[in-house]
Amino acid sequence: MSSTIPKRVLITGAGRGIGLAFAKHFTAKGWHVVAGARTPSAELLDLGVESLVSLDVASEDSVKEAAQSVGASTPIHLVINNAGVFTPDTLKSATKANLMRQYEVNAVGPWLVSRAFLPNLELAAKQSNVAVVAQLSARLASLGLSGEAGSFPGLYGYRTSKTALNSLTRTLSLDVKAKGLACVLLHPGFVKTDLSGHKGKYTADQSVAKMVDILARVTAADNGKFYDIDGSIVPW
Repeated sequence: MSSTIPKRVLITGAGRGIGLAFAKHFTAKGWHVVAGARTPSAELLDLGVESLVSLDVASEDSVKEAAQSVGASTPIHLVINNAGVFTPDTLKSATKANLMRQYEVNAVGPWLVSRAFLPNLELAAKQSNVAVVAQLSARLASLGLSGEAGSFPGLYGYRTSKTALNSLTRTLSLDVKAKGLACVLLHPGFVKTDLSGHKGKYTADQSVAKMVDILARVTAADNGKFYDIDGSIVPW
């Protein structure tokens, strides 16, 4: 994605954790940042991003309103679908409501956002040869690693919602292949955030730095790939 053209990024779930770290990073790098959040945090408000957009990815109306507020004539070079929810569950404790909530936010939401901002991405791709949709997934969602990352039980809602996200993204990548876009998935590593109970290997800033390094090298030829935090390819 290297280019001298001023760039714009849309980040969902930008109020805290990894999303906030992305917003800080791109603001510091001089990007135009469109920060989407249900409720902007004080830290996000203090960043001075280009625009704050009220965005609940679980609401189709909210996604449409966010796209309308940004405007189809605004080029967006990178969409980072970071917003997500995590509800620990087991065979006994999992409920339909919790599973559906995680599917709605973790899988359907990113797809809705990606579709709503396709005109913006296509416009950016004409300027800089490629525009990127980056979805935050997880290694444990990989069916190809089911004997490794998926070898422990439970996490029914989170695991399968991310697997659904992978499939939706793979399908989206086929639809946008001719438009100069690259849809990729990123495993952020085990990150110390509210979602993980502040347990993990990486801080949000460390995780974001590694993911940005990957995104900087993405071209249209990488459309449909699933990256681990070290840059290696994760099987679907």
